[in-house]
Amino acid sequence: MPNDITGTIQIKNGKYFAVLNLRHPDGSRKQKWITTGLEIRNNKRAAEKRLREIIAEYEERNQLFDSDMLFWKLMEEWLESIRLKVRDSTYHNYKLVAEAHIIPYFKDLNIKAKDLLPRDLEKYYAEMLKTLSPVTVQKHHANIHSALEYGRKNRIVPTNVAKDVQLKKASRKQKGSFYTTEQIKTLLEAAQGDPIEVPIMLIAQFGMRRSEALGLKWSDIDFANHLLTIHATVVYVGTETTFVEGTKSEASERTLPIAPSVEAYLKSVRQKQLYWKEVYGSAYHDDGYICTRDDGTVIKPNLVTGRFKKIIEKCGLPAIRLHDLRHSAATNLLAQGFSIKDVSEFLGHADITTTLNIYGHVLQEHKFAMADALSVTLSRSA
Repeated sequence: MPNDITGTIQIKNGKYFAVLNLRHPDGSRKQKWITTGLEIRNNKRAAEKRLREIIAEYEERNQLFDSDMLFWKLMEEWLESIRLKVRDSTYHNYKLVAEAHIIPYFKDLNIKAKDLLPRDLEKYYAEMLKTLSPVTVQKHHANIHSALEYGRKNRIVPTNVAKDVQLKKASRKQKGSFYTTEQIKTLLEAAQGDPIEVPIMLIAQFGMRRSEALGLKWSDIDFANHLLTIHATVVYVGTETTFVEGTKSEASERTLPIAPSVEAYLKSVRQKQLYWKEVYGSAYHDDGYICTRDDGTVIKPNLVTGRFKKIIEKCGLPAIRLHDLRHSAATNLLAQGFSIKDVSEFLGHADITTTLNIYGHVLQEHKFAMADALSVTLSRSA
């Protein structure tokens, strides 16, 4: 949009006013009266100079129109603008955060988007930190930053004030709990015959995310070449279970080899599904999923998480999260000497740094083993 702010000098109540002609994003024009502080007598030239200065100030600030949009309304407009640009699950998460926290807070304050200050955001984050984790508040900040950037590009706000807010960086280093290979064997035995037996096996065997295991279809299995491809997910979008053609990141789309024992297991699962398809007949939901109920419907994400807790309680295993089965696969692979790069690719991490941050403790244990090995070698040569 060109910087075509125009203006004239007008007289009101015995003083000169600069009257700016500002452009709205919809193409319409709006006038804004700004006092020059100059009396009429002998000040026409000074008023004209002041008009030019005011126009330059507005152009420098890139504020091509005067918006009265409230900040919470800007959040709503931003959400609508990204609706078709991001995955449904991502949009739902953004919308949930905005409607549960950001919009109600700023709606009560009634702050215009253009009047928002860094300290307003700092107060909001401080309030959120009373009940939410630093990592979660960082996500709030990212959404607010994106909304204000949308507002800046569309001339709703003169600048993105979120850039002037610095949050204390939340530690991204994690150390998830994990099961040993023996505990994994115990879990798989305990899960036999349970409705979530198949997703548990896939998560434990391949280190998949829950959504990846549930999104797996028979068309993703290449039995001839003994390969499995992960390229889709099943997630909750609102209250609906939805198949999403795509994964968390480009790196998450990966092809993994299938061991003979796992291949035999998957073939047995397929035979069971064909049996139930005959039993249910036309009532069977033949959508091609691997993780299904007897009637062919895909298993819901929350069912996997809920029943997993019951299974480990029943067989006396230590309490861990379902996602820790993914940690278990990675930790056990690293402990067996596989490289951090290979494990990162196996898990589908977008960056090897992510793998290092989560599993650095395993590598640290390797360093102690290496130090001991060198010590023994040097002692023998001494």
